[in-house]
Amino acid sequence: MSETNGTQGEQGSMQSLEQTLAAVEGIGRELNAVTSVMRGRARTLERKSAERAAAGEPKRLLEGVPFAVKDVIDVAGFPTTMGSNVSSGPDPSMSAPVVSLLEKAGALPVVKTNCQEYSYGILGDESVFGRVINPLDPTLCTGGSSSGSAALVAAGVVPLALGTDTAGSVRVPAACQGVIGFKPTFGMVPVEGVFPLSPSFDTVGLFARDLPLLTAAFAVISGNGPSQAPTASSPAKAPTVDLSLLSPTDESSAEVQTWVERHLCDSAIASATSENIDHLTELIERGVDYYDIVRRYEAYVLHKQFLDHQGEHYQPGVWAKILSGQDITEAEYQSNVAALEELRASAESFFDDVDFIITPAMGGDVIAWDELGSDSAATFMRYSLPFNVLGWPAVTLPIGAVVGGDETASTTPARPESVQIVGSPHSDEKLLAFVSGL
Repeated sequence: MSETNGTQGEQGSMQSLEQTLAAVEGIGRELNAVTSVMRGRARTLERKSAERAAAGEPKRLLEGVPFAVKDVIDVAGFPTTMGSNVSSGPDPSMSAPVVSLLEKAGALPVVKTNCQEYSYGILGDESVFGRVINPLDPTLCTGGSSSGSAALVAAGVVPLALGTDTAGSVRVPAACQGVIGFKPTFGMVPVEGVFPLSPSFDTVGLFARDLPLLTAAFAVISGNGPSQAPTASSPAKAPTVDLSLLSPTDESSAEVQTWVERHLCDSAIASATSENIDHLTELIERGVDYYDIVRRYEAYVLHKQFLDHQGEHYQPGVWAKILSGQDITEAEYQSNVAALEELRASAESFFDDVDFIITPAMGGDVIAWDELGSDSAATFMRYSLPFNVLGWPAVTLPIGAVVGGDETASTTPARPESVQIVGSPHSDEKLLAFVSGL
């Protein structure tokens, strides 16, 4: 699933830093994906990289790779805007660990990216800077909340980007914009220096078009960085994939089913089962109820300090979502947190006889901005949210495109199609290795 056969170092050298910065200022701003450009920081780190090379020091895992940073993640000396006019405090004096870890591995931070205000929304429709433009088709929704990070990777401006994922906020914009999106196991990647939405579910994730590069970056930000990126290995026995969530009445499921048969079953990469529908459905239904209470309570607690004096500065939809948590009691919240922890512990047994789960990335096709309705957010999150609740790692992977419309099919632009592949908790490397072999 790599666009090139090059190493991650070669990825970074495909264009110079100055070319990347020019693309950020050009294409990036045309897509409304940019909030800050970090020229000085990137140039300083590039100079240090050249000094290391001149001194004969070995090349680091991500040497010279430019990356983007969602603007809820702190980078020292740059504002963290959260896509909002609300003031959350002074500019940070320290970078988030995920940024520092990438820099120590040789990567170059070049840009902070536009996002849904305070990460509160899966559509990417509310930011003080306006909507990000989908580089595949300006009429299509970008998804959110990490809209700008996905757009810069999709447009080829940067090869790698950081986002955050609480209910699909990496995987959904990746699917909407035709790139790879990865949400690690809950707790695997440090979240210090990242403004939270709901700490019980928040995860820092990654975007890329090249899976070896994404795998290498994950190794770095999870603190497990090897000397080189892991590669796919041939297991002694073909893994078992669960297809229980592929519904024959769902058009997206039909596309994924065709892909599964062609890429996994026909080639004997994996065996398939659909016998766990009752078990998986029960886990999801229980978890979604906990998510609703826990997320709304935690988001309200985080923002209530700003509401009295800055409430009018929030985007209307985000403001309404924040206020929806004000009547949840602490006792109700604590009860749901305890139930969530119990669910996560007991749910691990699902993988006793299954290695991976395959689902559509979204419930239905990527839709246009003017097609959004009251049920669009729930549709977008249908397959991503459950795995934030359970805390399991998940990748969304582009598998092609579908053409919208019937009689207009010949003139309607193709819409991206993606699959989601889910692994057991703390099997992130195993999941990425499996995906790399598809």
